[in-house]
Amino acid sequence: MEAYADGADGSSRPFGLWDLPVAMERRIGCTGLGYRSCRDDDSSRFITPSLPKRMEYTEFESFIEQSTDYLRSANERNKRLFGIGDYARYEYDLFRNEIWWSDVEDPKVRARVTIVGSISTKSDTWLWSWANPHFKDVEIGPIRAVRDFGGREGIAKLTDEKWSADEVDGWEMTSVSARLLEAQGAYRSPSANGGLFLLYDGLEFIPEDEKQDYRPLKRKAEQDAP
Repeated sequence: MEAYADGADGSSRPFGLWDLPVAMERRIGCTGLGYRSCRDDDSSRFITPSLPKRMEYTEFESFIEQSTDYLRSANERNKRLFGIGDYARYEYDLFRNEIWWSDVEDPKVRARVTIVGSISTKSDTWLWSWANPHFKDVEIGPIRAVRDFGGREGIAKLTDEKWSADEVDGWEMTSVSARLLEAQGAYRSPSANGGLFLLYDGLEFIPEDEKQDYRPLKRKAEQDAP
């Protein structure tokens, strides 16, 4: 399972957290829900939230906003340190559990992926990856831990396999997942009928002697070989 998008024009530009809808740009302070802070001043590592038992609806809404702030800050850091969002194209291979970014044909940065879920603009629904039969043969990552958290807290959006949703809901679920799993960043891969939401970790520049494994023409030739 591979996908890529060329970034030569706005219609096919790779989507990332910088493309969050305006409705998601709500920012609040780093307090509440047992947070010590949103970020340790002496470290780039975000602090795991200490959460109360059985969240109330308003607490979960607040947690969504704090999670959005967390993910936005994380992706801004990735853009600054690794150039994520500036490359011409991206690709991912779910069987390899990888996503990578390239300048035209020169692979630059790679990371491991966790599949969060997908939005369908045909049915206007959100579907968690752990409930999607298309992913039964790939490693989706630790996303079930988010479902388990939802079960303990009584949050239906985290436990129901599929529900009515739009792109904002997709980003909210991705932000919450990123916060709970302490993901390094997130990416949305658009499609004609919606989009697939991914978390990524382990960002690193691709060594020169491994770049051949990430060049599309070489991989295509290998796939077409008898």
